[in-house]
Amino acid sequence: MLRIRNLEAGYGKLRVLKGISLHVSPGEIVIIIGANGAGKTTLLKTVSGILKARTGTVHFEDRSIGSAGMEEIVSRGCVLVPEGRQLFSTLSIRDNLTLGAYLVARTGNRREVKQRLEEIYELFPILHERKDQLAGTLSGGEQQMVAIGRALMASPRLIMMDEPSMGLAPLIVERIFKTIAALPKLGKTVLLVEQNARASLDIADRGYVLETGQIVLSGTSQELLDNHDVQRAYLGKDYKRIEELS
Repeated sequence: MLRIRNLEAGYGKLRVLKGISLHVSPGEIVIIIGANGAGKTTLLKTVSGILKARTGTVHFEDRSIGSAGMEEIVSRGCVLVPEGRQLFSTLSIRDNLTLGAYLVARTGNRREVKQRLEEIYELFPILHERKDQLAGTLSGGEQQMVAIGRALMASPRLIMMDEPSMGLAPLIVERIFKTIAALPKLGKTVLLVEQNARASLDIADRGYVLETGQIVLSGTSQELLDNHDVQRAYLGKDYKRIEELS
C-alpha cells in the first residue's frame, strides 16, 4: 500500500531523513519507534505532503505521491492524525469531525457526511453524547478521540498517527490503543509513530527503529520485543526480567 524508497527530507539546510526505505502492506499496523529528534514526525509530514521530499520516492497504492499536495493525498485515501491533536478549540466536537469530511461536504453530499458521523459516534460513543461541546473543553483523551475521528471522517485506507498517547493517562492510553488495534477490522491500514514502544508493539504487526534519520532495525513486533538493543533503549533495561517474573 505504502512504499518509500531512499527518502531524504528536512528543513532548510537541515537534512533530517537520510535515505529512508520502508513499506506498509494493506491491513497492517506498522510502528515506527525512535528517540526524540530521530525524524519520525518529519517522515509522516513528508508522506502526508506537509513537507516536500528532497530525493527518493513515495508511492501509495502504486501511484507516486511524492510531489502531490496535502489535499490530493487525502483524496487518495492517506490521512495524518498530527501530534498534539490540533483541533479547533472553539468549534464543537461535531464541527471538528465534519471538517474531516470536507472533500465530501463541499460537494453537498450531506447524507454521506451524516453516515460517516454515525460511524464515528459508534466507534466513540462519548463523542455522540457531547457532540455539541467545544473541543477546547475536552480532556486530552477525548480530544485524541476527536482527532482520530476527524481523520476517519475522510474515509482513509491508510491512517498515519503521530504520538497518539502523548500526555494521556494510562487508562486512556489503553482505550486509544484498543481502538487503533481494531482499525484493520474496519478496512484501515495504520502507520503509527509512538514513543510508548511496549504498548504499540503489542498491537503492531511489524516495526522499524529510526535513529538520526535512518532505519537501523526492522522486523516483526515479536522480533523487536526480543531484541536486546530495543529492550534497553525503548522498553527499559529491566523489561526482560519483568516479563520473566510476570
